[in-house]
Amino acid sequence: MYHKHCGFVLFWLYACALMALSGLFCSNGTILTAPSGENRTDLDPPSRLEVHCWSPSYPFKVLCSWLELPQTQLVTHYIVTYSVKGGEIQQCHPHPVSMASLSIPESSLPRENNSSARTMWRCVLEDLKLYTSYQLNVTAVNTAGSASHLQLFTLEDIVVPGKLKLLVKWDPPPSWSDHTLFPLMYKVRYQWENKGVSHAITLDPFENTQKVLPGLSPGRSYLVQVCSMEHMGMGQSSNWSPPVTVTMP
Repeated sequence: MYHKHCGFVLFWLYACALMALSGLFCSNGTILTAPSGENRTDLDPPSRLEVHCWSPSYPFKVLCSWLELPQTQLVTHYIVTYSVKGGEIQQCHPHPVSMASLSIPESSLPRENNSSARTMWRCVLEDLKLYTSYQLNVTAVNTAGSASHLQLFTLEDIVVPGKLKLLVKWDPPPSWSDHTLFPLMYKVRYQWENKGVSHAITLDPFENTQKVLPGLSPGRSYLVQVCSMEHMGMGQSSNWSPPVTVTMP
């Protein structure tokens, strides 16, 4: 009986050892499945960051942004420091921002297909010296480890003016005589091309004979048109005016 009991115990220990090697764990007679490959990835240290810095208002500030790392089971924190070589290390406190508010240069937009579903983080560096080399360190940290992005820059190398605005003005159609009792509404449409793809935006009707078009890119050409319509929506809108081409500086 003793030998039979010892043999059973040895067999059980041997079976547990085999199951442990196979990704299973034995404890108090319970067999637990080890985390799958996908879950193991979720417990890994952070992956490498891709950080972009630019100065939209030289020489007053520098914006540095990066795409939030994919969500995992571990909470990720970001630590941002910058310094002149051999100088005091200063800290910047990053915060999440929407893609629309970034005004990030198109060349610096993330290339991932699913980037629109993830948050962008941004840090604002201020009071930087002209013609001085800075080192930026952005570190992603979770309980499994960390990953750092180191970058050297000077203000003069990363100057990128922000988005431009265009003021468009026009005269009412000469055929419309009474603008007091029968005011007109106007719509503005502007079009452009980006990498061979056409884009167009039509603004909702408004009364003024001028409009500011925001968020235009430097160096890009836009086709701008205006049409008019009766204030109460009676009848039909006029034809679009001949397009005027405007190239932003």
